[in-house]
Amino acid sequence: MSRHIQNISPKFFIAFLAILTLAACSQTTSKDKGYKTPLEKYGQEIVAQNCLSCHVALKSDRRSPHPEAPPLSELKDRYNFESLTDDFREHIHVGNANMPDFNFNVKESDALVAYLKSIQIH
Repeated sequence: MSRHIQNISPKFFIAFLAILTLAACSQTTSKDKGYKTPLEKYGQEIVAQNCLSCHVALKSDRRSPHPEAPPLSELKDRYNFESLTDDFREHIHVGNANMPDFNFNVKESDALVAYLKSIQIH
């Protein structure tokens, strides 16, 4: 094996190391590329069906039809997500008086909170 390594040209070896280094540096997480877990995808569907008529998911998406409704990507400073999950499960009204009540089951509330966590601006 060392004989094969000795036969490799220095230019090829340096190019190979450069490619490996670039590949290692360009690795991103699934969230960086916009990929979501199945639970987050399900939560995204719930948000699309129930929330986007008043809220925007990301502040940069578009103007909200209800400017008082916060962008969903900016909820981390308003809510503790663990208690929000419980609130959704227990059908407690979340939000202001103009926001409708939703009846989410356990899977839906877990998915909704997973998605909301995944889009928070850090």
